Amino acid sequence: MDIAEHLFNWFVASTLMASAVAVVVLAVQHLFRRRIHARLRHALWLIVLLRLMLPVLPQSPVSLFNAVPAWTDIKNAVLGVSYQLNKPDAISEHSQIKNTYQPYYTTNEAEKNTVLQPFLTMKDTEEHITAGIERESHPAVRVLAVVWLTGAGVLLGYNLTYWLRFQRKQKHLSPVDSTAILKIAEECRNLFSMKRPVGIYVDPSAQSPYITGVFRPAVYLPKSLISEAINEQLLKHVIAHELAHYKRKDTIWNMVGGLVFGVHWMNPFVWFMLRQMKADRELACDACVLEALGEEEAVPYGMTIIGFLRRYAAERSQAHLLYFKGSNDQKEMMRRIRMIQSFKKGSYKFSMMAVILVLLIGTATLTNARASGAGASAWVHAEDGGNEMLFPNEEFRVYDNLEKGAKVAPFKFKVPSLLPEGYGFSDLSIQFDASPSSVHLSYETKISKSSGNFSLRIKPGTDLQKQYDQIFKGEQDRTDQKDSGKVIEKESLSLAGIDEGYKITIRMTTWKGQPERYYYIWKDQGISYELSSYILSSNEMEQMIASMKLPDAELNKLHEDNEYHGKVLTDLYDTEDIRRAQKLVGFKAAFPRKLPGDFAASSSYVSRKANFNHVENDEDSMRKLFNVTYSRGDHKQKNKADSGIRDVSFKQMLNGDMYQEMKKKGQVSFTKIDGEGNNVKLTALTLQGKEVLRTEPYNLDGKPKGPNDLRLVSYFWFDGKVCYQAIFSGQGPEEQKIVQYLMKPDR
Repeated sequence: MDIAEHLFNWFVASTLMASAVAVVVLAVQHLFRRRIHARLRHALWLIVLLRLMLPVLPQSPVSLFNAVPAWTDIKNAVLGVSYQLNKPDAISEHSQIKNTYQPYYTTNEAEKNTVLQPFLTMKDTEEHITAGIERESHPAVRVLAVVWLTGAGVLLGYNLTYWLRFQRKQKHLSPVDSTAILKIAEECRNLFSMKRPVGIYVDPSAQSPYITGVFRPAVYLPKSLISEAINEQLLKHVIAHELAHYKRKDTIWNMVGGLVFGVHWMNPFVWFMLRQMKADRELACDACVLEALGEEEAVPYGMTIIGFLRRYAAERSQAHLLYFKGSNDQKEMMRRIRMIQSFKKGSYKFSMMAVILVLLIGTATLTNARASGAGASAWVHAEDGGNEMLFPNEEFRVYDNLEKGAKVAPFKFKVPSLLPEGYGFSDLSIQFDASPSSVHLSYETKISKSSGNFSLRIKPGTDLQKQYDQIFKGEQDRTDQKDSGKVIEKESLSLAGIDEGYKITIRMTTWKGQPERYYYIWKDQGISYELSSYILSSNEMEQMIASMKLPDAELNKLHEDNEYHGKVLTDLYDTEDIRRAQKLVGFKAAFPRKLPGDFAASSSYVSRKANFNHVENDEDSMRKLFNVTYSRGDHKQKNKADSGIRDVSFKQMLNGDMYQEMKKKGQVSFTKIDGEGNNVKLTALTLQGKEVLRTEPYNLDGKPKGPNDLRLVSYFWFDGKVCYQAIFSGQGPEEQKIVQYLMKPDR
């Protein structure tokens, strides 16, 4: 999607929400029409103007838009149906499915040596990811975006051109030199307690009096008004009216209104809103003048207004004030006269009830629907920003990058800025439910066809002697204790930057291959560290300890694992994780919080293709998928013999030609535990007018062995560049209802 479409999408959302706010304002004005004075009526329109003007607004639990759960559906009805899902979704499946779908994966445990398969880096798939990261919009949307942006550019350009022309014109206008008029202007300025002088100019081309300027406002009078013999009272009313506009900051709102009209010109309701605001603005200005002049001036002032409206009925407003044009019709004239007739001294001031009303409506309409909290929205929209927790009760988390791990860890810690040659960061895990909480960093070899790893364990405030005792006991209990001649040696560690430390050497006196390995434990600013390895030399380990630093941009880059061959990628815990996952998989995945049938998202992760269908080769196995798992609330009480759907997995990945191949062959192949393919027959269905492929019931490792064997059913469909799969563990009547819910083109 290009910039024009992004801006157009914002315009549609903004203008629709502002229209809803305008409907609320109109409803309030109608319901309280006998009790709302002119100033309050206009103040309510300023809320609509702010809604149209502000590009970003905060979320709030009391927002009006919390009561509109299907707001994005309304937006999509205007934008048209896109070719591809665009909202984030993630899912992780039933544990048995997850565990048996990984014949190519190895463990992440630091204590076990693993043999890694040949790997590809993110750079190898960069083109593929870039190509799929944006959804394709309907052609009509692209055309509308160009038309809207062109119109906005023309109107905003017109406003700028008018302003520049007026600046040049102003240099040639003459200030009023009539002592009588200047005296009246000074008197009016004092009426409104205005400290700053306001210039009075003669504009031969003006058809009516007007005021303009934000920083240096000036009143401009038609030449005919100066040359004709007009009484002082009439001039006082005219100048007071224009100065009242400046006192009320109408010149600023006038400029904002012009900009808003330029942006929202495509919405005809905005034309109506701004015209109504102009009409109420004139009423409020009349009330401001009468508040300064007094009730006794109401009738003469009204006669002045009538006379001038008749005299300048054709064009009261300046040409560049587009949304003010043509508002002096008979109906508006009558409204102004009725307000002037009924004006009472003091009614212009805001009452406490008026202030409360403005605050209540402003709070409800100048905020967006709350996206956090369970059930606040049916779908997670990670691309909208923010950081919402998806699974807040997680006690253990694993991250594939230091930046995020350090951000969520309950304490600050240091990491090595120097790693042994051939080694790189693997993952960071946080144990939140331990006492105290702990952080564990794993490192592994990044050289193909070799093995080796080491780990760094970190926790606050641990006694080093107690830590040594635990290591000593663990080593004595190990199976290599027997016949190895194991000797455990402890010596003080003296390195710059540490408060206290020990080097623990495990010596195997009867071994020839690997006679020594090491533990290093130390404390630094109240945080204890433990570095252990079967592979590294003591010199390499001490160099790492000496390089320990608090995380920064350079260390974050060093501690990021983008080489995912041979393992499951990463679990997702919040919307920040989803945004990173979207970059990994190459598209904006969808993430519904709940599914029909009381299913709620319970976990989510990014994995490789073997968890989608059978891989064709090593390169094919490196393709990534986005997964979310859903479970019922009573999932823990169910067992394999229970009827009905137990859990649902929603998988998404860039299609390539997967869907077309499955359709052509009439079958899909899943990876069995031995790495071979398990072919399952597909049947084509039509749901919501779209083709869907459904498997016959199957299990993970071939045909079901009996009625109590776990049965699975998968649905596949294709939309844009993405292939979708819904896996049902167990069968039930909600299957197709859930699939139809997941097939919605936008959320």
